[in-house]
Amino acid sequence: MSLKDELFVKMQMLGIEPKRSLGQNFLIGEVIVEKIFEHLDRRKPSFVVEIGPGLGTLTEHLITRELPRKIIELDRKFAEYWRSRGEDVIEGDALKINWDELNLPNNTMVLSNLPYQIGSRLVIELSTHAPSIDVMVLMFQREVAERLAAPPRSKDYGFLTVVTQTFWSVDTVVDARAGDFYPAPNVLSRVVSLKRRKVDSRLDASYIEFVKMSFQFRRKFMLKSLKSDTEKYKEIFNKLNIPETTRAEELTSETFQNIFIMYKYGAL
Repeated sequence: MSLKDELFVKMQMLGIEPKRSLGQNFLIGEVIVEKIFEHLDRRKPSFVVEIGPGLGTLTEHLITRELPRKIIELDRKFAEYWRSRGEDVIEGDALKINWDELNLPNNTMVLSNLPYQIGSRLVIELSTHAPSIDVMVLMFQREVAERLAAPPRSKDYGFLTVVTQTFWSVDTVVDARAGDFYPAPNVLSRVVSLKRRKVDSRLDASYIEFVKMSFQFRRKFMLKSLKSDTEKYKEIFNKLNIPETTRAEELTSETFQNIFIMYKYGAL
């Protein structure tokens, strides 16, 4: 039986239809699932947190592999279904739970065919939380995935890029077509692997706010966005040999880190 056929059987059994309000596009592409689990098997996580399993295209493979796991599911019907299957379920919004309180073991993987609207927000949230999460394998709208890996000076390079590349190394796992989902979305998708980097412990949530502020006026010089303390930032730019006419999109994530640390702590 194909994944699509299995999906319709479960939908009929549970009496449900995909909810557009929750961004539910169920994965039915068998090649996509195969590539995701090839990647998972290479990474060898000790624990997996799956977000939004829905009807369980990925979950069934986790069960087969007998990997220790936890599920986060917002939809009540799906949460009840997976509890009835004996799964450890947190019923709630992945963006609202306290990840630090989950006490996840080292080498945890987050796995998800994410609703498109929460992917980038989740990456930002987990950049400075739950350090035991070593890798995330997530589905994104392809244009968002391209932002994650964009180089400086490109049109896709921005706030999301800098934060992601500060805390994670980015690799493409596989591209997905609209027909790999039910219902088919109006966009192309990409599965991305994000491996946590070892970063300076001083890069906390305030670093993310600094990066966000730096891109506030994208077309203007970066110092225009840093007007809360322009003179001090000018001094740091001079020490780092950064022209005062530099725009945020021209700087690497490493340079953002150096500016932030010098501003907040006085030295690298």
